[in-house]
Amino acid sequence: MKGNKMKFAKLLSVVLLAVMLISTVSYGQSIPSGTGRYEALGYNPFIKDASIDINRNPAWTTVYRNYVFGDIGRTEVGTDQYQLTEQFIGANFGVSKDLSLGLVLNKFEDSWTEFSPFSDSVGVQRPVAPLKVTLGWQLSPKFALGFAPYYAAWSSENQSSATNISKWSSSSVGATLGMLSKLDAGWIEGAVDFKSNSYKRDATVGTTNQIDNSEGGMNIAVFARGFFTVNKSMGINLVPYLGFSTYSWNPMITPTPIGYPNEKFSHMNFNGGLGVNMPILEQGLLAGGLSFGYHQMKDESAPLNATNTITSFVLPQFNIGLEWPFTDWFTGRLGYSRAVSSVKNELVASSVTTYTKGTAVTSPDQTITAGLGFHFNRFSIDGSVGERLFKNGFYLMTGKTNDMFGMLSASYSFGK
Repeated sequence: MKGNKMKFAKLLSVVLLAVMLISTVSYGQSIPSGTGRYEALGYNPFIKDASIDINRNPAWTTVYRNYVFGDIGRTEVGTDQYQLTEQFIGANFGVSKDLSLGLVLNKFEDSWTEFSPFSDSVGVQRPVAPLKVTLGWQLSPKFALGFAPYYAAWSSENQSSATNISKWSSSSVGATLGMLSKLDAGWIEGAVDFKSNSYKRDATVGTTNQIDNSEGGMNIAVFARGFFTVNKSMGINLVPYLGFSTYSWNPMITPTPIGYPNEKFSHMNFNGGLGVNMPILEQGLLAGGLSFGYHQMKDESAPLNATNTITSFVLPQFNIGLEWPFTDWFTGRLGYSRAVSSVKNELVASSVTTYTKGTAVTSPDQTITAGLGFHFNRFSIDGSVGERLFKNGFYLMTGKTNDMFGMLSASYSFGK
């Protein structure tokens, strides 16, 4: 274990040294971005962030040209201290004056982990190694379009005898279409994302064949945001946003077992908000606002011949973030994120309706967030500070092993 730790430390030192050497001879400015920065600023929908914006709306690839970005990852509960999750890398290149082309590897954008019926399907696993291609087209100085197809798949096969064969497969395929329009006093953006998620289990035992697959699995999401300068002298910008998504699918078993109910699952989400984005003390950034949301999840199968509907109305939701550069190479960040919601769980079975309802608040975990950013000319590494570090302190002072960072992100700008 110690040997692995030393190898990782040496590898990280070599990588950082190489990047710093490249940065010292490449005159330019870094563009800090990524999940680490986003979380440190309070999961803030009112900030501009290159990595977050590109992945949500590919039209932003016309703005952040010649840019490499990604998440180094985080340590999840239940994994060893050397294992990181949620890692991805992306790159965007300006191939001509008006055209940008890029690639994002290993960034999961499907809905598999949000809906337990997928994970409950016997032997079926989430599609792996997602691939997304990004294309940006600057149609005019003030208008750009973006297109990003997405694909991920997984399969497995097991044969224990000539008459005992099982095959599993899953896939997620779709695309995002986005637009970005610059205005005299700001900009507006919009994006539509479509994905079809499917799975299949084909099992043959002797002369009996059974197929378990999905019908539907369609996920549609729409997002729109504006950025309007309302006070030019103070740099105050008003940031409204709206989002909508819907998802539904029906699992099917052929031949249908006796007593097997028809199943249908659906999920709908609507949210929006209004906030402010403004400079503070010249070089700093203050962004925050108020949001609301409505969520509904419906299961028309559990228990038998019953409909279970869970709805929640979120108001208020606060997101506040403060970013301040202490030096040219070192940035500090603070954030706050908390929401209150009214939740109702209703079950309709045999014409009898039962329900529970009440008020809930979001988990206190990561309510107050913090982060650090390190910038070496064109290279930037940004992280959210792990909560255990605040609680238990540094290892040198306490002797306890804690995470210095919750999520680490990195980026490199090699444009002129």
